[in-house]
Amino acid sequence: MSRWNALRAYTSLPAATGRWFLVVTLVGRIPATMGQLGALLLVSGATQSLTLGGATAAAFAVGQAAGGPVVGRTADRYGHRPAGLAAALSHTAALVLLVVCVGAGAPPWAWLASSVVAGFSVPQVGPLSRARWTALAHRGRLPADRLPTAMSFEGTGDELAFVLGPALVGLIATAASPRTAVLVAAGLTVTTCVAFALHATATLVGGGRGGDAAAGVRAPLAPVLLLAAGLTGLGCYFGSTQAGVTWRAEDAGAGGAAGLIYAILGLSSALAGVLVPMLPASLSLVRRLQGGFILLGVLSLPLAITGGLNAGDLWVPALLIALPGVTIAPILVTAYTLAEMAVPVERISWVMTLLTSSVVIGYAIGALLSGSLADRYGPAAPFLISLAATGIGAAAGTFGRRRLAALRPDPVIGGPGRV
Repeated sequence: MSRWNALRAYTSLPAATGRWFLVVTLVGRIPATMGQLGALLLVSGATQSLTLGGATAAAFAVGQAAGGPVVGRTADRYGHRPAGLAAALSHTAALVLLVVCVGAGAPPWAWLASSVVAGFSVPQVGPLSRARWTALAHRGRLPADRLPTAMSFEGTGDELAFVLGPALVGLIATAASPRTAVLVAAGLTVTTCVAFALHATATLVGGGRGGDAAAGVRAPLAPVLLLAAGLTGLGCYFGSTQAGVTWRAEDAGAGGAAGLIYAILGLSSALAGVLVPMLPASLSLVRRLQGGFILLGVLSLPLAITGGLNAGDLWVPALLIALPGVTIAPILVTAYTLAEMAVPVERISWVMTLLTSSVVIGYAIGALLSGSLADRYGPAAPFLISLAATGIGAAAGTFGRRRLAALRPDPVIGGPGRV
């Protein structure tokens, strides 16, 4: 398949799922990217305390990191429909409860508890959507050579959601109120996430399609943990880079520009995600993962140097941040593709949500470390941490190269293989 034919392969995806699935899986992942910022703006605006707002947002992140694998394992065991419906309805209720608690002047522990539950119950549309594509390949409804294209579509969808979600929160909070922004996130959840849970593709994974067998199927942990370590490093890169950009913007007296600058990272990544199918087939997935992290570090050097030295106007980091963005979606697509090969289909939802939670955990670590160190040592600290984070990902690919290289697609269905 030529490189341009690889791009045209996107047109074959609706035949496997229907166009409606592509819509709900793209829009359905946006609410998950709205909750954390929405909670921050809601609480900090009501209390005039960034400390309480930050604590509420952190509680959301902790809940999301812990709840992702739980939602995934539940989906494998009982099916995507019951797990997806339970998560969507719980998430909606928790967001509404958070708004009610803040508006009624409830004690802070009530805000934190609501935020933890909201994070824990995030419907995990992105990871579960990847699991469905894998199941479609196993059932023969998606040609094996189209699965990488589907994973690229998912990677692009993730990056667009990470750009659109916070931007939507900011626009609604400015035009109306943070309360309205959180309620819009709840409304999107109860509509699009419920639609995703009820879509016909949900019957392909878990429940009657092997859910009972899932309890007795063991996934090989070594390659999964290696991939999780790499994506934790990537999440740490996100958190530290965002902290560094925020410091630069606030120091320049334009704190609101930080979100716009950081969004460029997501946009360049989304564009790169679309082009992933054009990568040569001769480049193995393991080399692609390892090389992606190395290239991420190299392309981040100009941003780290200018950001750390606080050199130039804000347009300088706005331009330079686009460079490392081109490696992010390819890294994510490659990691999820390797994960699909690492585990049996009965565990695919769990491993996809685990990797997503790894990114969330890494983001929290990077943001926490970078924020505290930047206050002490200036803007160089966050950017140095971001470079170190790329090293974590490259090390995971290097030390786990033999393990990951042993993964092979199933020769019959092109799906998950064994180590």
